[in-house]
Amino acid sequence: YPREMAFAATLMLDNAEHVIGVARYVTCEDGRTCEFAIVIADAWQGRGIGRRMIAKLILVARDAGLRAIYGDVLAMNRPMLDLMRNMGFRLARHPDDATIVRGTLEL
Repeated sequence: YPREMAFAATLMLDNAEHVIGVARYVTCEDGRTCEFAIVIADAWQGRGIGRRMIAKLILVARDAGLRAIYGDVLAMNRPMLDLMRNMGFRLARHPDDATIVRGTLEL
């Protein structure tokens, strides 16, 4: 995984595996930073799954020698912005779109 990493959160329901969350990062062209994205199924939000998945991405990115991880979030997505703030991300308005907040964490 020289440029990308992805994790999936799954569970077994009715003898079938279901994906309830995905988190991934992609290394930027500078080779020093990466952008992450995460999605958790609505029914499973607020249970700590996203926090654990982001924490794992951070560890893997740090171990890969990356210097920072960032993600863009809709400004109205308060739960995600609160999560990022609580995890130590620095939040700032996106330079190209006032409806987006960029969270950056130095690794």
